Amino acid sequence: MKDNFKYKNWDLQNYIDLERKAKNLTENDLENVSGGIMNRKLAASVLIGLSVLTASNNLAKANENTPLVATTSQSEVKNQNVNFEITREQAIEDINYVLQVIKDRHASSVEKLPNEVVNQAKIEIENLKDKVNVIDELRIVCRIFAKLCDEHSMVYLPRCIIGRLPFDTEMRGDKLVCANGDFKDYEIVSVNDISVQDLYQNFKNNFGYEIEEFAHFMFLENPTGLSGGTLAVAGIDVLKPLKITFRKGEITQSSDFNLGHLSSGHSDYSWIKYEIDEQQSTGIFTLNECTLNDEYRDTVNKFFTEVKNKNLKNIVIDLRNNNGGDSKVINEFAAYIKNLPTTIKGFRSYTRENDKLVYNDGIYKLTKEDVKLRNSLPLYDGNIYILTSHATFSSGMWFATVFSDNNLAKIVGEVPGCSPTAFGNVTEIYTTPNAKLMFNTSFEKFYRPDETKDGKKLIPDVQVPAKDALNKVYEIIYEEKNYSHLETKHFDVIYPKGSEEQCEKALKELEESYDKVTSDLKARVDKKTKIKLFKTKDDFHKSIGCYGTDYANWVNGTGNDGFIKT
Repeated sequence: MKDNFKYKNWDLQNYIDLERKAKNLTENDLENVSGGIMNRKLAASVLIGLSVLTASNNLAKANENTPLVATTSQSEVKNQNVNFEITREQAIEDINYVLQVIKDRHASSVEKLPNEVVNQAKIEIENLKDKVNVIDELRIVCRIFAKLCDEHSMVYLPRCIIGRLPFDTEMRGDKLVCANGDFKDYEIVSVNDISVQDLYQNFKNNFGYEIEEFAHFMFLENPTGLSGGTLAVAGIDVLKPLKITFRKGEITQSSDFNLGHLSSGHSDYSWIKYEIDEQQSTGIFTLNECTLNDEYRDTVNKFFTEVKNKNLKNIVIDLRNNNGGDSKVINEFAAYIKNLPTTIKGFRSYTRENDKLVYNDGIYKLTKEDVKLRNSLPLYDGNIYILTSHATFSSGMWFATVFSDNNLAKIVGEVPGCSPTAFGNVTEIYTTPNAKLMFNTSFEKFYRPDETKDGKKLIPDVQVPAKDALNKVYEIIYEEKNYSHLETKHFDVIYPKGSEEQCEKALKELEESYDKVTSDLKARVDKKTKIKLFKTKDDFHKSIGCYGTDYANWVNGTGNDGFIKT
């Protein structure tokens, strides 16, 4: 099946809006279960232990000293004139307002504000001019927020600076290239005579990120990375025409552009869908938003019903364009997995409640009700692969992490765009008193379910560029179907199924000669030597990237997987 993966266009603020969809439940719909809060209406149909629910809108109650949300309407803020100026004193009042909200609401600030945040605020105040406009304050507050290293705490961009250039961009090697339009295939050298490299560095200084992969995606890999929002954060005046300089070979050319409408994605964009590849015995489930509704539940049920009826051996969960939302989608999907452990490791968390942090161990044990429910479902017991990219964010990253840490799936692709151990779950929107900037902050700190694994990044089991992830899964499926694995004291061998006798004989001879060879060479190998034997010449050529060439049968090489190809 052909993989037509493309990054969807990202609006910097859409992912927070998605998570807010989960916050519309009333107090009467909620009940305490196993240290967490869940929707009573879903109690009999979801497994709550996999994730801490984003519907927990009553967990982060404001401290009595927290300043009230400004009464300015959001429509008024979005349509404000960003050229109007406030005084230095008013800007200081706004900065102190932001600090007070962080102090009273953010999960890192129960005892005091982080030193990095305080020091950055001091620097900003020292460098203030007598007059400050809205965009200036936007960058100031963004730099303060950046010190939280929290991708969920964010400053909302004034709508008048949200727009896009009339072409998409993409990374080709280390160059940012125009992907379509009049300057298709030209390298983008600079914006307003500031190099792309310098702009990216400015963006990182002003943008709150947990891992650089996400900052890199937002500015360079995202098809609309050079948008009004990212460029404004990077220091560009986006209210005037932008001078873009292009280069192709010896030709360098500049042209002026105005920002246009920022589309939400491709015209064929679908937030949820699935495909069945009977030839490869594989079902591909694509989820671009974590939205728990009847459409999601029905699609998941139809998918697993078809997988069972057709006796498929593999499923692929494509999260490469998933920018988060409601983490309860994980529970709904996991209910269909036959080998789900009876004790499930979910995200541990500390939730801020006024001036204390409340701990949730994230552990859930299946109940009799869970077992009864699962017995009525078309359970699946085959291989599970999850595709990720730098754009896989928030609940999308959670999906992959929960399945990985409970040994339910193999992750293929790129490191997701946020850390498994990080802040999350956001407050209501606050508005600064004078410049009317909107922002929110995180009231919860989450910890990766498997404490033995890296909390900073979810490292895929197989790392490949996102665009190659599905093809890589098909390679893995082919190898698992046609090849076996054998280890001896000094060798690690993959060989074609049906050739066990020949392989074991060859390994015996290799082991018998190993000590003599290493002794004669006066060398020792610290790791096992990996060897891969191929079933056909085509398999060999595919492995070294030369399929379809006229290379002779004796050609040898070493592939990216570390195996000696023979």
